[in-house]
Amino acid sequence: MARAVLLFVCLLGGCAPAARDIALSDIDLGDMQTVRTIRNQLEPQDGIAFANYVVRHRAKSANYCGQPLLGADGNAPATVGQAIDLAARRDAAERWALMDSQTPKGPRRLAKEKWDSLSRDRDMMIDAQTRLRMEYGDRATQRPEWKPLESRMAEIDRKLVAMKPTVFGSGT
Repeated sequence: MARAVLLFVCLLGGCAPAARDIALSDIDLGDMQTVRTIRNQLEPQDGIAFANYVVRHRAKSANYCGQPLLGADGNAPATVGQAIDLAARRDAAERWALMDSQTPKGPRRLAKEKWDSLSRDRDMMIDAQTRLRMEYGDRATQRPEWKPLESRMAEIDRKLVAMKPTVFGSGT
C-alpha cells in the first residue's frame, strides 16, 4: 500500500516532495521498485549513494556492513537526503581507508606499527603477571610461568629501547 501511495505521489510531480525530503519511515526500502523510483528522481551521485544506503548500510539489508549510519546527533537518518549524506560520507571514509592501507609504508610508519605491536605484547605480559599475582599473591614470582613472562618482557623492552629513536625521532 505504501508503495502505491508513494508511486502515486511521485507521479503527481508538483505535489510530490523532493526525493531527498521523503521520510524513510514512509517507504518500504525492501521493495526495490520503490527504491528504483526514488533513485531515478535523484542526481546520479545521490542515486548511487542512496542505493548504497539501501543495500549496504541499512540494518535489514542482506548485505549490511555491520555499522549503523548515525548522524552527528546520534540518530539514524530520517529522510532520503540524510541517508544519502551519511552513506556518501561513510563510503568516502571507507575508500580513503582502503587507499591509505594500500599506499606503501615508509620506514618510520612500519617502525611505529612494530612499536605498537610490541607495546600490546608487553601489556599482555603485564596482564598475565597481574593475574598470577591476584591468584597466588607473593608466591606468584615462584610459579613456573613467571620466569618466561619476565624474560619476554625484558626482550620486548630491549627492542622498544632500540626502536625509540626511529619511532619518535633522535631528539628523545
